[in-house]
Amino acid sequence: MITEATRPAAIPPPMPGVIADLAEQGRAHLAANAPASARAALAAAVAGGDARAGTLLNLALAEQECGAHRTARRRMHRLALAHPEWEEPPLRLAESLRPRRPRLAARLYDAALSRAPTRSEALIARGVLHLQAGNASAAQLLLLRAAGLAPDHLQAWDALGRALLAGAAPGPARAAFHQAARLAPGDPGPALHAVQAAFAAGEAAAEHDRLRAAMAASPLDPVPVLAAARLCELQDAPEAIDLFEVAAALAPQAKLPAALLGAALARAARPAEAAEAFAQAHACDPEDARLANDYAAVLVRLYRHAEARALLQRALAASGPNRIVLTNLTTATVSLGLQEEALGHAEAALAADPTSPLAHRNHVNILPYHPDTTGAALTRALIACAAHLPRPPAPPDFPRPPVDAPDRPLRLGLLSGSLRTHPVGWLTIAAFEALDPARFHPIALAQTSGSDAIARRFRAVCREWHDISRLDDAALAARARALGLDLVIDLGGYGDSGRMTACAYRLAPVQIKWVGMQSHTTGLAEMDWLITDRWETPPELEGLYTERLLRLPDGYVCYSPPPYAGPVAALPAQSRGGGVTFGCFNNLAKVTPRVLAAWAEILCRLPDARLVLKTHAFTDPSSCARIRDAFAARGVAPARLDLRTGSPHPAFIAEYHEIDIALDPFPYSGGLTVCEALWMGVPTVALAGEFFAARHAASHLCNAGLADWVTDHVEDYIAMACRRAADIEALAALRAGLRARVAASPLCDAPRFARHLGAALQECWQAWARPALTDGQSSPASIAALAE
Repeated sequence: MITEATRPAAIPPPMPGVIADLAEQGRAHLAANAPASARAALAAAVAGGDARAGTLLNLALAEQECGAHRTARRRMHRLALAHPEWEEPPLRLAESLRPRRPRLAARLYDAALSRAPTRSEALIARGVLHLQAGNASAAQLLLLRAAGLAPDHLQAWDALGRALLAGAAPGPARAAFHQAARLAPGDPGPALHAVQAAFAAGEAAAEHDRLRAAMAASPLDPVPVLAAARLCELQDAPEAIDLFEVAAALAPQAKLPAALLGAALARAARPAEAAEAFAQAHACDPEDARLANDYAAVLVRLYRHAEARALLQRALAASGPNRIVLTNLTTATVSLGLQEEALGHAEAALAADPTSPLAHRNHVNILPYHPDTTGAALTRALIACAAHLPRPPAPPDFPRPPVDAPDRPLRLGLLSGSLRTHPVGWLTIAAFEALDPARFHPIALAQTSGSDAIARRFRAVCREWHDISRLDDAALAARARALGLDLVIDLGGYGDSGRMTACAYRLAPVQIKWVGMQSHTTGLAEMDWLITDRWETPPELEGLYTERLLRLPDGYVCYSPPPYAGPVAALPAQSRGGGVTFGCFNNLAKVTPRVLAAWAEILCRLPDARLVLKTHAFTDPSSCARIRDAFAARGVAPARLDLRTGSPHPAFIAEYHEIDIALDPFPYSGGLTVCEALWMGVPTVALAGEFFAARHAASHLCNAGLADWVTDHVEDYIAMACRRAADIEALAALRAGLRARVAASPLCDAPRFARHLGAALQECWQAWARPALTDGQSSPASIAALAE
């Protein structure tokens, strides 16, 4: 709203009374937050001949509030040209453009300041834009002026504190935040910022004392409690969550305490409680897209994918294209088995921000699930993703050891957020335990930590354990180089808790990809090697990989069967008197329409057969109905389907007692699920594809001696399932001896696997350390020879 003080000096003569009244009514409506009424009154005044600049600008502001952005901006632009001494039009135009076009907004703020150098709103806004662009020093100069000119302006002091903090002056920043807090004692923002500054300045103890005094003085004030909770969280103090809970209880109608409590609970791996806290926060402000996104992310961790999808769809409708919301919506949607819709969301996230590494990671993570994805297309997408990762201006220099340097144990970094009960854990821990400790010293670079049985095994095998969760990629790379690592094995890829992006900064002279979101090549020029085998990457597919392939003589993983897996049960088909039970315990993201069509055809050809599908997604009734409808459309009665929800792992494993034959999905094949099925005596029919994730099952089956259960074509897949199901006696005989066969195979032979892995890692090291003495190539035969 424009007042007399901000109008230009030269204004037209007074208007007739009715016209002036309309302009005044419009101004009042604008002040009362009634933009539609304001627009109507002001437009009538202008149509009646009111050409005063203040009226025209008020009309532009009303148009802006009503959503007529282009009309409003054109009017502001004309006013800025017509009144070159008046700062208000470029200032208002800058405010309008700032969310979408910050660079243009910055130029307009500069224009406003050239006309009115002491205008505090322009100084603050321009300073914040400098700060967002990474220019902390320029921001500080403008914000110091703003704070001096408007010492009672909350935003001036808070923004100044942020600029000082960004400029590595946390002590003065803390003082600025304290001043902002004094101006708005009920606003938790400055108090939380002051905590951040105190922690950075090494003044946490003093800040603790100040907050404790404030809590004692006002025990029902949630602001100091919330700030104290945040300070405890920064210090990893266990009472942080308790304090967040107190703050949320003191302010049940405020979203911020509940949201911070939810975030803390999520980081503490307490997702069910986090969901309750986020629900409370979301109820306070259902329109907050960022809050809805955080809430949905926790729901996804709880396998409540349908709820998460609905929540994110509402957030997207309210906020418009939002890269972060679209990323989580992609995950929630594909988890329900809606691959085509999920890919659309991933592509929309890329369109919203084509240079975003997160959008590219999201895209390459969804592609392996889509039925039309080829190996070449996935390679191209992964190369594009890697190209958008931040990198240092020049790669770090790692001096090679002298040729005559004595051998020593290699410092082997394990980069992962999954060093626990997780597919990464089940498929790697036995290998690390069996590595020769005289030759390798494993060192954990852990994004997350666990306390389960496998996490404890990783803790025992690692010489050092480093929590990297609070380090960005550049800081992580610096930490890794300071640790003097010789080799780093990435075990997370582009997954949720993966830190492979840090490998673009190069953590060690030799970087290797193995397990953990290993869907295909990494596309990363800095990733030197990829651990694989002859079934995952046959020679004809080698051109799809940007890394050198480190083919182990046997399979590329070493499976650790769970100790609670009971004995293999008798073949269910025999006890049922005929008619096999097929099963698939993979997540629904892998079950594409083509997979459903193949499975329906198998059931149509075998009228006595039934199919058990088990996944967390079946807690959603609409997903169950969609799957049943897909089979019914192909002539399969609903009674022949048994759709089961998720369960704890011991119960999950035990349900293989009811399965005769497992059906592997495609193109994204099962990995750990195939190993588990084999251990429980259940063979798997698999279809091998082009990219790495499309060949997991083929690798595990071949490694266990069941290569004849793998095919290359859908029709052969269907025929094989029917043929295997017809020979009950052969199935029973295979089942009776399968566990012993798997246990004796390289798939579960940890000492054998570790010898090969150790030889391969030594070969990688030598290829870098003594390139003149090696050809830089590797082969299964050379690794096997070195392992002897």
